[in-house]
Amino acid sequence: MTDADQYTEAFAQFYEATHRDREVGDETFYTEAARDADGPVLEGACGTGRLYLELLRAGVDADGFDVSPAMLDILRETAADEGLDPSVWQGDLRSPGADRTYELVFVPYNSFAALTTVEDQLTGLRALYDLLEPGGRLLFDAFVPRYEVIADSFGEWQPVREVTYDGETLRGRTKTTVESEVAQTYRGERQLLSTDDEVVATESYVSAHLPPQQVELLARRSPFETWTSYGGFDGEPLEDGASVQVWELEREG
Repeated sequence: MTDADQYTEAFAQFYEATHRDREVGDETFYTEAARDADGPVLEGACGTGRLYLELLRAGVDADGFDVSPAMLDILRETAADEGLDPSVWQGDLRSPGADRTYELVFVPYNSFAALTTVEDQLTGLRALYDLLEPGGRLLFDAFVPRYEVIADSFGEWQPVREVTYDGETLRGRTKTTVESEVAQTYRGERQLLSTDDEVVATESYVSAHLPPQQVELLARRSPFETWTSYGGFDGEPLEDGASVQVWELEREG
């Protein structure tokens, strides 16, 4: 097996291929929030531009950052093909690196869960709070930990789709396992396989399960003055059966 670093671009293309035509369900929620904002918008963990490019297409004054340079390269290439001018950079939720303030900051697609310790989570909330204009909002979503999903699908390889990298056809697959029962974290693993089923590269990441009570406690310890939670992107109550929790935190005007 080769070092995953040699396939960083391939993994980014794998991510793009698996999300290019996929509707997550958050698209309308975040794009409408951005269009309605009375000032600049910042997307944290913008990836390959699934949402960010929609904002540029709509004429929104938007910046973005992501921890992966390879994903940002794909975003920039797509933007260039469409004649768009993105303002994106490499950054981390704990240290975004922005040089202006925003009316709206949002972190979609469970990306806040990449912060797996209370210290990092609070650092991230404080950093994003500091980027908001008075009266500005932070929006983010996180998966609701669901035990039936963990029992049924964790530990099993899930085939995804093929990507072409450096003239070679590669097949990607993913697997999720429990990383720590005590810390309530899980490990996502991606593999790239050659056409003869040889594993050529593996990469993994760890994310936190974030029960709503923990997110509320984080909000209470953060600088944010008010917060609201929902059980989805249509404003429904957060209760049993919800697959996603949406949080809206406000900085007072």
